[in-house]
Amino acid sequence: MKVKVVQKEDFHFVGIGEAGREVPIDAAGYVGGKGRGIRPPELLFHSIAGCVGIHLYEALHKEGKHVEHIEIETDAERVTEGYPKVFTKIYLFVKVKGHVSEEDVKKALDKTIYNPGTCSIAYMINKVAPIEYKIELIS
Repeated sequence: MKVKVVQKEDFHFVGIGEAGREVPIDAAGYVGGKGRGIRPPELLFHSIAGCVGIHLYEALHKEGKHVEHIEIETDAERVTEGYPKVFTKIYLFVKVKGHVSEEDVKKALDKTIYNPGTCSIAYMINKVAPIEYKIELIS
């Protein structure tokens, strides 16, 4: 996996990866960022939620389940004193619409997050900041 990040101006960077899409990146305002891009911790959470969503859909689809919509929101606990301000726990709020049961979704999420053969990002992050989830079936 190759990504290149190039400084545009002071704290503003632009990343480009194998997909050829530019990703604007900027620091937090309190250190000089000016809102010109996504902050790196937020990018991490996009990666976790996106990877889990993709592999959740894949697992349910392989089981023959019909899924119309998946939505994943994140939250976290984080060290607030000193540096680095690492995340200590990550929460996923997973909403699924389709012909699935809560047990179907739980089984697929457990496979996605806690087994090394699926979402490598969630699996890796779970080792240092345990990931917990809540499921909501929507109609």
